[in-house]
This record gives sequence, C-alpha cells and structure tokens, in this order.
Amino acid sequence: MFSVFKRFLTPSPSVPGNVWTVMLAPFLVATVAMGSYQYTHGLFVEPLGQAFGWSRTEVSASLSFAAIGIITGPFLGKLLDKYGAKPIMLCSIALMGSSFILRPFMTELWHLYSISFLQFVAINGTVMLPAGRLAGIWFKKKNRGKVLGLTMMGNNFGGLVLPPLIGGLLVAFSWQIAYYGIAVMFLFVWVYTLKFVSEHKKDTSKASADEKIQRGSAQPMPGMTLQQAIRTKYFYLIAVITPIGSLAFSMVLPHVIDNYTNAGISLITAAAGLVVLSAFGMIGKVFWGIAGEKIGGRKALMYSFSVTIIGVMLMYNPIAGPLFWISVAVFGLGMGAFGPLYTMIVQDLFGLRNYGAISGLLGLTGVISFGAGPIMGGLSYDMAGTYKPIILTAAIGIAIGVLLLTQIPGGKRY
Repeated sequence: MFSVFKRFLTPSPSVPGNVWTVMLAPFLVATVAMGSYQYTHGLFVEPLGQAFGWSRTEVSASLSFAAIGIITGPFLGKLLDKYGAKPIMLCSIALMGSSFILRPFMTELWHLYSISFLQFVAINGTVMLPAGRLAGIWFKKKNRGKVLGLTMMGNNFGGLVLPPLIGGLLVAFSWQIAYYGIAVMFLFVWVYTLKFVSEHKKDTSKASADEKIQRGSAQPMPGMTLQQAIRTKYFYLIAVITPIGSLAFSMVLPHVIDNYTNAGISLITAAAGLVVLSAFGMIGKVFWGIAGEKIGGRKALMYSFSVTIIGVMLMYNPIAGPLFWISVAVFGLGMGAFGPLYTMIVQDLFGLRNYGAISGLLGLTGVISFGAGPIMGGLSYDMAGTYKPIILTAAIGIAIGVLLLTQIPGGKRY
C-alpha cells in the first residue's frame, strides 16, 4: 500500500525555506491526537454513562486500547525508516480521525472498544516517531532538544484548546456533535501535513524529479542497526523505563479532573487547573529540552521525573486553594519532559539510521502502563471511591525510573 502512495505523498524536492513550516505539522497533529485522547476523555465519561448506562471503569477501559498502538509501534517504525514521516503521518491521522466519525453511531459497549482500537492502532505514527525523525533530519544535535520540546508542546497545547472547544460543543449541542468536531480537526491537520511535510532539502540540480526523489530518499544517516541496538544492555534498561515514563500520562492524567471534583472542587476550577497543567507542560517541554542540550537527556529526565513525583504526591490529598494550583503546575512541568527527553536519549544512544524501528520496539513495553493504567484508575474509584491508590503507585513507579536512569550512560554511543 505504501509503495503505491509513495510517489504521490513524496514532497517536491524544493522544500519551503522555513523548516518550521515542516515542524509545525507534528505540533498540530499532536495537538489534536493527544488532546482528543488525554484531555477530553473526562468530558465524555458522564454523557456516555447517562446515554448508555456505562460505568466509569467501562468507559475508562477504552483508553487501554492505547496499548494496541504500542504493539504496532515496531511495524510503524520500520515503515517510517523506509518511507519517511509523511506517508506514515497521513495514514495514521486518517485512521484516528475516522474513529471520531464513527463514534456518534455506537450503541453498544463493544462498539466503543472497537472504535477505540481503530483510534489507537496508528497513534505512534502521529506524534513521537515522526517528530523525532523530522527533528533529527532538519536540525543539528545542539538545537534538537529545544526543537523537540517546541514540537511536542502540541501534546499539551491540545489540553489548552480542546477541552473548552469540545466542552462548548457538548453544552451547546450533544456528545455526538462534539465527536464530529474532533473529526473536523483531524481533517485540518491531515491537509496541512499533506501540503507541508518534507524530508528533502532544496535541490537545484538539473536531474529529473524521479532522480531527485530517489536521491533524497536515500539520505545516509548515522547510527546502529536494530540488531546492534538489542545487543546493548541499555536497550533493555530503556525498555523498562518506557512504561514508567508513561505512568503520568496513562494512569494519572485521565483522572485529574475527577480526582479534584471528587474532593469537592468545582468542575470549572478543576477544568481551569487542567489548563494550567497543560500550560506548564508546554513550558516544561522547552525547559527540559534546553536542559537536555546542556546536561544531557539522561540527567534532565532524572530531574524531570523527580519534579513529576512531587506533583503527583501533591494530588494525593486534593484541596482547594493555592496548593491546588501548585500541584497542577508542578505536575505539568515535570510530566511534559518525557517525550522530547526520551527521544533525545534514544537518538544519542542509537542514532537516526534505524530510529523508527528501535524506538518502536522499545515502546512495546509501554503496553503495561497504557493497557493497565486507565483500567486501574477506573477500578480505583469504583472500588475504593478515591484515586489515591493509583497516585501512590505512579509516584513509586516513577521513583524507580529515576534509579534505573542512573545505570544508563550519557552522551553519544553509536
């Protein structure tokens, strides 16, 4: 399939002069993909429960299908290495967008789960894998940290713009119209990606278009092969750290609003807190990205994990007032670092040559946190009436991640 569309999806050799036009694409895709996944989920729990009688655990279990996207990661990674970022992004965006077109038609719980499978099967092809490849191609290593941070700010920017927009559609119309609104956003970012994403620098030679495309597609990139990477001990250390770094996203973040409203904090205040969390997540991505350039991705991730632990524990006994705002700000500041710093560490250790395949294989272990995290959150509330068990579990898990990071070497290794 990809070979059929390769020529159609390959951009002109004359790339736009401003490469930020290229990097804006993964930012926008992350805004819609992650915003519709992590930040708006809580808005639909009550409407779906009222419409179909589903419990919070049943609705939250739909997020566990994010594990499917992790399982397909190695396959998407190999395709990314072979065909480039653009065709992978376009196909992945189309799959995710179509899932929101289908949601208004569901009537049974298994419909929700089937559609969630479609939503997440290609999620790795929308955010981290393409962003890492494009940043690695277009920017030198000394600038890669801040570029990755700025690009992956889209993850948190989605938390700023999507909840009020989708919440407004829910209030003014219905949950069905709100899902259609998300689908329209996916259509917009698909068109933008089609027009602007490129991996080829400007070529002014007189060679034919086909020759230029072939030349651009065969860019030599340094780094290990997948076989070389899996022979190193730090490959397996990172494989263990991967689900740990995802705990804040998969286990805590989807239940932040419910955690505060259950403690008596108003929904408006809790939603405002999520906006603050998202804003500090954006700041954190750039801050920790720059820190990674100065002190190395490994050390920066250790420090950001420590900040995340503090933020998580401040949510353990949620109360209104200054502590509420401090907790969401600290949590966002620490949580926002994982994407760019993880990408920096993988590229430092293994290079760009087979970045997609290596990163995709490493991501397989994320099935643990993304598969179990949402279900554990729902069960925590349904059985104990509180989210404290998952908050404590996440804090302990991230602390273990800090210890494991001390065993990973810093700097370039390939």
